[in-house]
Order: sequence, then C-alpha cells, then structure tokens
Amino acid sequence: MNSPEQVVICGKGELAIFACEYFNASPKHTVSYVVADPFEPVSTERTLIEYCREHGIEVIDSGRIEDLPGYADGTFACDLCLVIFHKRILPRRFIDCCARIINLHLSYLPKYRGVRPVNWALKNGERMHGATLHEISEGIDEGPILNQVAFCIYPEFEEVVDTYTRAMGYARQLLMDTLPMIDRIVPVPQEHAEMSIYYEKDNHRLEERMTFTKAQSLKLLERL
Repeated sequence: MNSPEQVVICGKGELAIFACEYFNASPKHTVSYVVADPFEPVSTERTLIEYCREHGIEVIDSGRIEDLPGYADGTFACDLCLVIFHKRILPRRFIDCCARIINLHLSYLPKYRGVRPVNWALKNGERMHGATLHEISEGIDEGPILNQVAFCIYPEFEEVVDTYTRAMGYARQLLMDTLPMIDRIVPVPQEHAEMSIYYEKDNHRLEERMTFTKAQSLKLLERL
C-alpha cells in the first residue's frame, strides 16, 4: 500500500479547519503540519490553532513557514499544500518545496485579485462575485484555475458581512466538490487581460465598505 500523501495547510478560519477535517478523514492523505495565522477572523468560533491542538496535529502557531521543521536546512517537502486565507505572499523557495500548492481565493478570478475582494466587489457595484481554487505561482492570485463558482450579490442592500458569509458558504461547497477529484483536474490558465487587483495601500478608498458594515466603516473613517 502506498504511503499517504503529506499535506500542509497554511491559513486560518473555519474553511482551514474544514480542510483539516477532510484530509484527516482521507486514507490517502495525512496532515503533517498546519501553519496557522495567529490572527483569526472575528467570526471564527474555534481557532485553527485550537483545532490542531485538540486533534494532535503539529501546528506552527507563529504563522511563519520559515518555522516549518526542515525548511531552514532545505529538507522540508510536502506532496500538497493548501492555502486558505494565509496573509503572506509565499516565496518561490517554499513553492518549490511543494509537489503541488493550491490557494482558495474569495473572488471569481481573474477579477479581484489581492486583498478584500468581497469589499471591493460591493464598493464597485458588481452584480456577480465568486470563489476560486487555483494553483499558486509567484504572482498574486494569478495561477491556473482548478475550479470556481459564481453567485449573485446585491450591493444595493447587502453589507460586506452578508456577502462574505454567503461567499464562505460557496467556498466551502467548492472545497467539498473539488478536493475529492483534485488529482484528476487539469488547471486552466487565467485570462490575465481581464484581471483586476487591489493592494493594502488601496484600502482607504473602500470608504463605507472598509469593514463588515457601513456603520463600522464610517466610525473607523472618523478616527483616521
């Protein structure tokens, strides 16, 4: 019998916990390490770090891939790395350590690469948004697409928290649909000419869409 594939999960939140649960239940995989972002979403009831400690999964609670055993001396490797809301851009050196490395992004790529994709979609009055699983390259959210889902959004009445919550539901279903057949999917290159991207330096332009609700955002703007 073949040895189970070594999986590393980088990120935070309920979807990262869901991914841990999926791979823990799979006879073909084992979660060797979790690189957990110490800053969890405020909506998370149980942190990824807590989950790992409860289930005996080795966790890097600094959130730094540099702290993975063997990374410093060049002996670290894994069969699959799944990235879910990991804050840092991963360097080429780490990408090359992974036989395959995949990211979950809350937009219908190539639209809304970068930060706060849900906020920007509402700010720009979009009628559609999405979630995407794609391979990671050195560029920001620009790797080939494995699977994605689109859904309607309603900027005329939805708060960011409303759209975000629905996006998380679609993203969870995307993981459920894709992970069982991930080894058979041939990724499709993105249409780079259609891309849009936002950076942290652009956040101030979100104004009333900066945080989860318009009221919270306006209070924050008053303090800036």
